[in-house]
Amino acid sequence: MGKSKIPATGEGYLGEIMVHKISKALGVVDHVTLAQAGWPPQIALKLPDGSIKKGKLSDFRDASARERASIKPVES
Repeated sequence: MGKSKIPATGEGYLGEIMVHKISKALGVVDHVTLAQAGWPPQIALKLPDGSIKKGKLSDFRDASARERASIKPVES
């Protein structure tokens, strides 16, 4: 059974591979700020080159199987 993700609050997205909709940048969710008091959840996506792309959860989408296979593990 997979982990449950709750888009309304942002729970369960930490460590997921996602794609930024506009720039098509592919990375792993590094930080999640949960939704509070009407504000949408915010995430920080760590890209393979080490840079960070931040935005609302709605600015990102889940990666397809092909995109997941193409990403290399992020070095910490």
